[in-house]
Amino acid sequence: MNEVFSIQLHNRQLYEQGKDGVWLDMPTTTEQLQAALRQIGISADNPQDFFINGYSCPEDRHLAIPYDMVLAADVDELNFLAARLGQLDAAEIAELNAALQAPQSELSSIGRITDFPENVDYYVHLPDVHTAAALGDYYLNRSGVVDMPQEWKAGIDTAQFGRHIAQQEQGVFTQYGYLVRSGDEWQRVHEGQPVPEEYRVMHYPQPEADREEPQAQQP
Repeated sequence: MNEVFSIQLHNRQLYEQGKDGVWLDMPTTTEQLQAALRQIGISADNPQDFFINGYSCPEDRHLAIPYDMVLAADVDELNFLAARLGQLDAAEIAELNAALQAPQSELSSIGRITDFPENVDYYVHLPDVHTAAALGDYYLNRSGVVDMPQEWKAGIDTAQFGRHIAQQEQGVFTQYGYLVRSGDEWQRVHEGQPVPEEYRVMHYPQPEADREEPQAQQP
């Protein structure tokens, strides 16, 4: 499985001692998770000491998921989320990031983000449009919406035109481009539902048995 993002697993006792946690690539398997938990001394005997302490993603596929949201989630939710977001192409990831960074983002929970792959048409995303002037220029010269002679277009203030459009369609500018709702209905598929069985990997390993054999006495 290809890494979509990684989470850092930690043990509260080790954390208080200043020791490092262990990074786990997502999506993952029960076996990989248990191996990581053993590295930080977590087993079924001390599940209360386990917590998620970090979040990271590949530089070429950055995901702007709020850090605190990831740390508050459980491993199964994040595993399913990683599997779902792994289906997205670069343009869809850019749209997701714009939606996540929009003021008063509608993607306010892990469950809601998990449904994003079903809803890529819920938004219209213009990744190279970051200002009102750029938006005005896009609508005037590239969208095909405005039909008028080119010499007339030259007399239009693109910034003012762009501000008017953004206000009318309630679009927002983000660091990932301009975003506006398309008018499609949001399809709620997985949000509020249990994580599918095949993505449930959270099983604490059993404590390591004492394997030391008594030494045989020399004759």
